[in-house]
Amino acid sequence: MAMQMDLINVQIKFQDDVKWQSGTDCDYKLNDDQVDVWRIKISANLPFIDDFFKVLLPDEIMRAGRYVQKKDRLRFVVSRGALRCLLSKYTNQSASTIKFVISAKKKPFIHDQKLKYNVSHSGDWVLIAISNTEVGVDTEEMDPLFSYKEILADNFSRDEINYIAHQDSITSFYLLWTRKEAITKATALGLDDNLKYIPCLNGGHEINSGMLSSAKNWQLNSFKPDEYNMASLATEITVEQVRYWDVNFEGFLPCFKQSVL
Repeated sequence: MAMQMDLINVQIKFQDDVKWQSGTDCDYKLNDDQVDVWRIKISANLPFIDDFFKVLLPDEIMRAGRYVQKKDRLRFVVSRGALRCLLSKYTNQSASTIKFVISAKKKPFIHDQKLKYNVSHSGDWVLIAISNTEVGVDTEEMDPLFSYKEILADNFSRDEINYIAHQDSITSFYLLWTRKEAITKATALGLDDNLKYIPCLNGGHEINSGMLSSAKNWQLNSFKPDEYNMASLATEITVEQVRYWDVNFEGFLPCFKQSVL
């Protein structure tokens, strides 16, 4: 019960100066105060779809086959294949031998590795965040026709609803929504009845640790992968540097070839 009364800090900001670096310059080495965020354009990497299939395990190929829509199937194959290829660079193992397991909180992680990751996709983008500490990322394509007002009362505080109403409403909705999604993914809390009490406005917030089922302090950085999408990244407060990478998998052909040996 005492744990429930402890206060934790959540720092939130919007980052409008994100510089996407070429993935070919990445050294795939992370200090504990660093996080790498990878931006993958699905349509640009469809020429490598057969190569992505090569690094998937049989159960992943079956999962891909269960998608009814072709675009959903291709998105899964690209995002899963991309995840395996990127993690193979950080862990120095073949992409197809990486073993994913599920924690007690139903959060996936890499077997026998300290490295953490989180994946989100929307529209034509996949975002993958990789860190040595807990991390969550969420991206959403901003649909101007989405009837977001119907879900405000159940998921946002009064101040947050006012913020959305008095700013560029649709953009503000997606900004705040991705923040709530990212931090619940980082803490493996999931979307539940506490969502409206999880802070998502700019600045510093003190909240009950039980709200996030976490005794750690957190920070949220929001940014736009492009003009049509919003994204937020949740990291532990100890993270001091986020590196943003663009990747085209033409340069990953050795990874694909290694995986089928």
